[in-house]
Amino acid sequence: MEDTDLIINFGDRADAEAVLVHWVYDNGAPVRPGDMVAEVMVDKVSLSIEAPCAGYLVRLIEPNAVIHSKDVIGRIVQTPGSPADHPHNSDPIVPDGVIPATPAVRRYAKEKGVDIKTIAQTLPNHRLTMADVDGWIAGHHTVKEIPYAPFRRSLIQHLTNPETLPTTLQRRIAAGPAAFPPLARIAWAVTQALPRHQKIHGWATTEGFTPAQNVVLGIAAQTATGLLVPVLPARDTLDDWAESLGTLRQALSTNDLTSLDFSRPSFILSNLGPLGIEYFTPRLMNPTVAILGIGIGNDTTFPVSLTFDHRAIDGAEAAEFLITVDQLLSSLAE
Repeated sequence: MEDTDLIINFGDRADAEAVLVHWVYDNGAPVRPGDMVAEVMVDKVSLSIEAPCAGYLVRLIEPNAVIHSKDVIGRIVQTPGSPADHPHNSDPIVPDGVIPATPAVRRYAKEKGVDIKTIAQTLPNHRLTMADVDGWIAGHHTVKEIPYAPFRRSLIQHLTNPETLPTTLQRRIAAGPAAFPPLARIAWAVTQALPRHQKIHGWATTEGFTPAQNVVLGIAAQTATGLLVPVLPARDTLDDWAESLGTLRQALSTNDLTSLDFSRPSFILSNLGPLGIEYFTPRLMNPTVAILGIGIGNDTTFPVSLTFDHRAIDGAEAAEFLITVDQLLSSLAE
C-alpha cells in the first residue's frame, strides 16, 4: 500500500482559511482508519481530521499554522520511522486541554463531570466516543455522598422508630359538601370523630399509650425548610376550619414559621391529593399514634390511608374510626 496524504478539502469553500488546532498523535504513531489525528478550526467551527487508512502518522505542519483548501497537512506512511525519523510511539500525545475526541464528546464528558484526559490515558491510540465516557463512568466514577442536614436527621428520627408497629388501612370516605376545601372537610370530620375513638388519639411509647385530652391536629406540609408539621386546635365549624387552614397555608407560602405552633400533635393529616396521589402509606411521626393520608378525590368520595401504631390500637378499632369519619361527612350532604 502506498503512502497517503492528509489533505484538507473545504469543498465549495475553496477560499476559506483554517487553523490547525492540534495534532492528536506524535510523529511515527500508528493509526487506524477513522482515527482522529488532528483538529482544525474554520469559521469558528471545529473539524476532525481522520486517518483515511492504517499506517504511521507524519506531521508536515505545526499547530496554529494557517491552512487552505487542498493543502497537505500530513501523511500516513507504511514504514515506521520514515520520513520523520521518529521512534515508533504507540501512545497518543494528550497535552492539557487536548484529547483524541471530537468537541461533542468533550462536551458530553464535561456535562457528566468526568475528566476526559483521564479516560484518554486508559484508552491509548483510540478515538474517544460517548460510549467510552459512559463506560468509564460505569466502571470508575462514583457519586459523592451528600450528608443529611441536621433538620433532615431530626425528621428521620421521628419517622423511623423500630419499636413501632405501623399498619395501614385504606378505603374511600364520603366527600362532603364541595363548597369547602377538601382538607377543611376532612379536618372537621376527624376532629369530631377523635373524641369518640380515644385509642387512636394520643401518643404511644414502648411503655404504653397516653390518650390526648384535647384535639391538636398536625398538618404535614412540605416547605422550603423541609417537611414540617404545624398544629392547629380543633375548630367547631367548616367555616372556621377553612379560615384556619387558609391562614396556615399563607404562613407556609411566605415561610412565616415564627407565627406557627409546632407543639406535639395528637393526630396528623397528610394531604397528597393536590399532587394527584390516590392511596399511599403515611409514615408515623413518633410518638403520635396515627396519621391519615388524603388522596385526590371526586365529587362523592375521597381515598384515605390511615397508618396507626398497632401497639396502641387494633385494626378493627382503626376501621371503626374511619367509619365514623365517613358517616360524619355523609351527614353534611343530607
